[in-house]
Amino acid sequence: MTKIFRLPLIPLLIAYAFGLVSSQFNIPLLSQGPLILIILLFLWFLLLILKKVQWASGVALAFFLVLGIVSIQSYLHPNLPPSHLSRFIGPEPIFLEGTIDRSPQRTSSGTQCLIKSRKIISKDRHIPVEGYLLLFMKGETDSLGSGDRIRFLCRLQRPHGFRNPGVFSYERYLAFERIHAIGFLSDERMFVKVGEGFKNPISLRIEAWRDHIRNFLQRGGTMPSSSLFQALVLGEQGNIPEEVREDFVVSGIAHLLAISGDHLGIVAFLSFSLLLWIMKRSEIVLLSISVKKWAALLTIPCMILYTFIAGGGMSVIRATLMVIIFFLSIVFDRERHLLHTLALAAFLILICSPPSLFDVSFQLSFLAVLSILYLVPPILRVLKQGEWLIPEETPWIQKIWKYVKLSLIVTAVATMGTAPFVALHFNRLSLIGFLANLFAIPWVGFIIVPISLIASLFSFFFYPIASVLIMVNQFFATILLNVIGFFASIPLASIYIPTPTPLEIILYYLLLFLCVHLRKGKTIRYVFVGICILLAADITYWSLKDTFQKNLKITFLDVGHGDSILIEFPKGKRMLIDGGGLHEDRFDIGKNVIAPFLWNKKIRRINTLALTHPDPDHLKGLNFIASRFSIRRFWSNGLRSDSESYLRLEETLAKKRVERFSLNENTPLQMINGVEVAILNPPAGNTSSVGRQHLTFLNNQSLVIRLRFKNITLLLTGDVEREAEERMMRKGHLLNAHLLKVPHHGSITSSSPIFLQRVKPDYAILSVGERNIARLPHPEVMGRYERSGIKIFRTDKHGAVTVITDGEKMEIRTFLKGD
Repeated sequence: MTKIFRLPLIPLLIAYAFGLVSSQFNIPLLSQGPLILIILLFLWFLLLILKKVQWASGVALAFFLVLGIVSIQSYLHPNLPPSHLSRFIGPEPIFLEGTIDRSPQRTSSGTQCLIKSRKIISKDRHIPVEGYLLLFMKGETDSLGSGDRIRFLCRLQRPHGFRNPGVFSYERYLAFERIHAIGFLSDERMFVKVGEGFKNPISLRIEAWRDHIRNFLQRGGTMPSSSLFQALVLGEQGNIPEEVREDFVVSGIAHLLAISGDHLGIVAFLSFSLLLWIMKRSEIVLLSISVKKWAALLTIPCMILYTFIAGGGMSVIRATLMVIIFFLSIVFDRERHLLHTLALAAFLILICSPPSLFDVSFQLSFLAVLSILYLVPPILRVLKQGEWLIPEETPWIQKIWKYVKLSLIVTAVATMGTAPFVALHFNRLSLIGFLANLFAIPWVGFIIVPISLIASLFSFFFYPIASVLIMVNQFFATILLNVIGFFASIPLASIYIPTPTPLEIILYYLLLFLCVHLRKGKTIRYVFVGICILLAADITYWSLKDTFQKNLKITFLDVGHGDSILIEFPKGKRMLIDGGGLHEDRFDIGKNVIAPFLWNKKIRRINTLALTHPDPDHLKGLNFIASRFSIRRFWSNGLRSDSESYLRLEETLAKKRVERFSLNENTPLQMINGVEVAILNPPAGNTSSVGRQHLTFLNNQSLVIRLRFKNITLLLTGDVEREAEERMMRKGHLLNAHLLKVPHHGSITSSSPIFLQRVKPDYAILSVGERNIARLPHPEVMGRYERSGIKIFRTDKHGAVTVITDGEKMEIRTFLKGD
């Protein structure tokens, strides 16, 4: 491993990458970053002139460390000019004119357009503006393309995701794209196209080629094969059916749907091999030039052209740059320094695009190549396989056998090399991924992709031949989809796993890269055993950690407009109350928000899953949780719903044989590890079907749970309205609490003044979504809390809110600090 650090570029790359990662934390020197860079740069050159090489190396590491910190801050906290589009974010709609900067991304639910803003039109005034807007449009938008200039009326909004620990940050993702404003159009009639061709001619010509290829692939193939061809040729995944996408994910080959490193690598290899074969047909060429170098050099413009055809996205450009640098290493006789070449490619990519370090495709491509370059050669030496390349004079049977063995080794090493980051980003482990990749990579890379590209090329000149090729390709695509569907149908083909910690990832890679050096001496073996012991200790810690927990911890998750509350009792028992949910089914709150939060906390078991009432914004996220986590029992208010979400949840609970309990105010007081759990609502005897009941009745039947831990009391109220509040007061229930979960998201029909006087909370937690349709919370309700001196924490302002109590005092932490 020490040979890596003898290469001068790699320590600088590590320092720069560490600076990029460190920039996400509040570092006091950030405001003086540019000045520090100038000082370090001057000191670096001075030490080089004085020939103080060791000191200069240390200063160089410090320079790139600070450069990494400053680079990311320019994305996350940019100094935007007064004319930037984000300055006009507000409640009032504006009339904006801008140009579609890249090809619109179309899906079944609508279209996304990246708009390069030009001006705001206000009566007779035209206000010049700059900056990018991500515009979401519903309806048919087939008439729009890159370079079109449009005018539209919309309200600008700040990007807002779900702010919870361990959950994907949508705001940061868009900030890395230099996007600080978004807008929504609910109808195609809300915009007008005022011009076309407002981009450079080369881009417009390439976009016209892409449109031609897209139309050809759509007409020539049938779904879902045609959507697969579009993804592999144009990089457009929007039309891939969700069930096909899920099959690829379960089988561990979802990376094949994106045009990234391995995809471009195969295309480059095929192009290089074809050019090499053509040149070798001529003896004159063989005698006069180095055909290998010229084939590598001529492959580069082919890859650049394909990059633009594939959409020219950042992930494609990064992969192309990496491939180009590898071919340049052939041209300049640097083939035996591939680790250094990889470091140079990564360094150039990160200098040009610092946020690439946080991009999943970059991480997986880089780690796969690094693992292959570092681990495969010593494995081949141990197996006495020899070099990577198989001599041409080798008999064809031996060639096939050596190719199979090499493919097995490379696939296994790439899978192991990327496993921690696959778990980090997707919390999934495909148990059949190794076998699926062995089949799918050559099938896609050497059959489907080449035929798709050749057919797309022929569609411009020999359309009948192109049509025949795409029909043949559909046959191969059908075989692929059937095989992948079979792999995905195997029980336990893919399992969900907790999010690995940074320490676990580091220990894993140390073990992985040390394993090929175990024969080199006792010291390495001792280090290897020591790391194994550390990893075992880490696993033991997370397994026993909650057993020693003494405090009661309640986390109010940011699930938008909805509720989801995780209760962590002393000694490790857990209860999840509600699962949030959007009224539209295209986004699963349980899968994309709640589950990642739980996995980030290493939680795989929920002792009690509770549904306060079967309203969509409390119900829809629970089915994924019930299906993917170990659930011991399920609490509800007894009301059944005929909605698809509720029926799926019932089916899942029955399939997993989860005990079900209907609770009401007569339910006996329960003790869970020292915490009193009392049910104050609904009244007994009100079980019925939701479909025949009014929404107000449904809300008033919500489970109301009172938690008491020693001297601290918390009241969780679901969506109860004034009627239920008055009924609980008439019944004489103990309602006083130190903390109140604001009923019904701050609706005017809840939180009556007399109810707040009875509860007398010091703190209140409001679970509400930004920009919700009902425009909650109601200002009058917020005024009641303020006049009562109750401090309010809101999930739309503070993100996830965590309450920690030892039974005597209470601490409240928010995910967004300082808000």
